[in-house]
Amino acid sequence: MAKQSAADKWAVLSAYLAELQAALLLSHWRVTVAQDASDVDAWADISVTSQAAFTAEMRISHDFWRQEPERQREVLIHELLHLNAHQADSVVDNLEKPLGEIAWAVFSPQYEDATERTVDHMAKVLAQFISLPELPKG
Repeated sequence: MAKQSAADKWAVLSAYLAELQAALLLSHWRVTVAQDASDVDAWADISVTSQAAFTAEMRISHDFWRQEPERQREVLIHELLHLNAHQADSVVDNLEKPLGEIAWAVFSPQYEDATERTVDHMAKVLAQFISLPELPKG
């Protein structure tokens, strides 16, 4: 099998993301995939664009491409589920100033940890009902 070009790799990923969004009832979101690697300590990350409703950008780490398809599927579902949690996250973020620096320093990491655990659990549950990606390795 011929090696896929970089453009093909990103096109295959974008098509699979569209499938995942449909399966998760998140097709109303416009998710673009940045082709620069994620700089956070994760296989992928997603950030909502505040300037336009229902738009987000996903970034993928170099290590993501070396994961098994089951793990890739879980990671992508996890990131997309953050879109569903975005409104609650925004409400919580608006508490930073009223709570004050000390209370926020205690509350924020706990909320983030709880959200990550919930999203991760839901991704694992949902992944078993969604087809595996056929993404290129490397």
